[in-house]
Amino acid sequence: GIGGTFQYGYNISIINAPASYIQTFMNTTWLERTGVPLESNVILLLWSFTVSAYPLGGLTGAVVAGPMAIMLGRKMSLLLNNVFVIIAATLSGFSRKAKSFEMIMLSRFFTGVNAGVSMNIQPMYLAESAPKKLRGAVALTSASFTALGLVLGQVIGLRELLGGEEKWPFLLASNVVPALIQLTALPWFPESPRYLLIDCGDKESCI
Repeated sequence: GIGGTFQYGYNISIINAPASYIQTFMNTTWLERTGVPLESNVILLLWSFTVSAYPLGGLTGAVVAGPMAIMLGRKMSLLLNNVFVIIAATLSGFSRKAKSFEMIMLSRFFTGVNAGVSMNIQPMYLAESAPKKLRGAVALTSASFTALGLVLGQVIGLRELLGGEEKWPFLLASNVVPALIQLTALPWFPESPRYLLIDCGDKESCI
């Protein structure tokens, strides 16, 4: 959950705190490039593109989640899904240094792809892997981790932590930590028995 639906909630909330700083960064960057400041309505438009890139990425992730789950398996799909977050964290973390607000937009798209994949495959993996008596409770943890991500994103986004003017690139890049945790822990977990039996035809591994 920490590298799955947690990311969805976390990445929704961390973008709120540095909104004004990112808009200022957009204006400053454009001014350095062209010598002309952006009008307020253009800044709002660019910010809208930045925010909208996340659900657009989510739609893309949701579309590719099904084929990924069948071709790669549930576990491998979740592991591979962390690559999108690592790319996103790299882009947003270095955006100010590179003086490119376009990197933030692209970062939010990749973050959305990660959320779209995890929101589909994580509940599938949990439901197929959990013991029958615990299946309902285990499947519900997807929602719990989403809520945990929302709360923690708000906390980390406080100005006293990473939500300040100087630290906002680190805030946007902090989603790499849950990804690294999942990359470390998930390889020790079993593959979904349903995937092994139905998609791979491997009855022995399933049992």
